[in-house]
Amino acid sequence: MNKLTASIFEIAIKESIVNYESIEDSSSLGDMYLYHDTEDNSLVIYDDAEHILNRVQLSDNHILNLAYTLRQVLQQAGRERLFEQDYILKPFSVSLVDKDFAVIEELYFLDDDTKKYNNTIWTNIEKDLDEFIENLLQ
Repeated sequence: MNKLTASIFEIAIKESIVNYESIEDSSSLGDMYLYHDTEDNSLVIYDDAEHILNRVQLSDNHILNLAYTLRQVLQQAGRERLFEQDYILKPFSVSLVDKDFAVIEELYFLDDDTKKYNNTIWTNIEKDLDEFIENLLQ
């Protein structure tokens, strides 16, 4: 992961939270959406009401492993409790979306004490349940 790119994304996420706080009609934030605008090569961050919270110009180096780098930055932000604000509703997710806001990939998920990164919690639960049922049926 490119540290400069990660720093740029980290600042953009933090600024987005601050910018959300300044929206007059903002009361609660349930999700954030990140869109890579390929026309002007920027990362656009939206709230769940589709307000633009931030726009960051990207270079070609920034888009290499975009989803991976964003996931790492969001995990770090979660460890730093950035998403533990009173106005952030749980469950809360941050997703990479296309221009029509269709989810390409869920990058971060927070629900009270449950955190999920890159769908790994569901994969592990399904595996554990399959093993449990197999053992139960024997």
